[in-house]
Amino acid sequence: MIAVAVLVVAAPDLLLVTDPNRRGYIELPGSLTHRHETPEAAVERVVCDRLGLPLPTGQLVGIDRVEHPNRSVITHIFAAGPLTRRQTRTLRLHNTGDTIRLLSTANALPLLPPRSRARADAGLKALAARSVAHLGTGATPAPAQARAARQPTVLVTSSAVIADRQDRLLIVRGNATEAWSLPGGVADTTVGETPRETAERCTIQGLGQSIPLDQLLGIDWCHHPSRPAQVHYFYGATTPGCLRIDRVLCPQGGPSERKFIPPTAASTFLSPQDTWRVHTCLAARMAELGALELHDDLPLRLPAADRASTA
Repeated sequence: MIAVAVLVVAAPDLLLVTDPNRRGYIELPGSLTHRHETPEAAVERVVCDRLGLPLPTGQLVGIDRVEHPNRSVITHIFAAGPLTRRQTRTLRLHNTGDTIRLLSTANALPLLPPRSRARADAGLKALAARSVAHLGTGATPAPAQARAARQPTVLVTSSAVIADRQDRLLIVRGNATEAWSLPGGVADTTVGETPRETAERCTIQGLGQSIPLDQLLGIDWCHHPSRPAQVHYFYGATTPGCLRIDRVLCPQGGPSERKFIPPTAASTFLSPQDTWRVHTCLAARMAELGALELHDDLPLRLPAADRASTA
């Protein structure tokens, strides 16, 4: 899971914190990223929509990884601002609910929860040093180390392209988002999970039972300059003829809704990226082309059959 935390600073030495429940429990502004949303877009949503501040995204000043029993959360820490005097005055005058507070750094840090305090402290130091803090070690790297820390890492994800006996495609909708997708998720590399094991695990979560996966349909390598590279594996499967997903309860921690759709309706439910991937993988399977190698959703080379037809 990817999240963002925002350090909104104002002169002289002020830090913006939120108290959404008005209980004196302050936090840094932040949010989990939505599906298909970059960390930069999430920061803009938090700053502009939630805080009502017309500020640019700002710079990345820290990365914090927290391991939970069933997931990892990587929080990108951004610095935004500084607020102008007019923005500071307007914020104080119009914030009648006291849900947003401007505190001096010295007063704010002791009131923040320990994890947020560490993020704020390391992020502010990294901002002053023009570096990026890594909270895994609790240290702020030197500028030379920070440049190395900015190098992208690879995120490994897997999905299952599951069809029933009528060649309909299984899609699921998660609890945390309204978006439909293929059953899939991020590989848990901390326990050595392989891409196939990831797809099998997510299939069990999506269907409440194990469905044997067969061939690898495709591998898609995606890279955007502002976020880590991602390699996505797609595995095929066919459900047993007796399976009725309306009679199988959704397992705890699984999706909130699931259904089979005709592949021709994929664009109605799935993102344009997933729609193209689905059609490419299904076409390769029907033509018995083996696993396709994709780059940013496009095949690296035309299959032989297609080259012949276009000659």
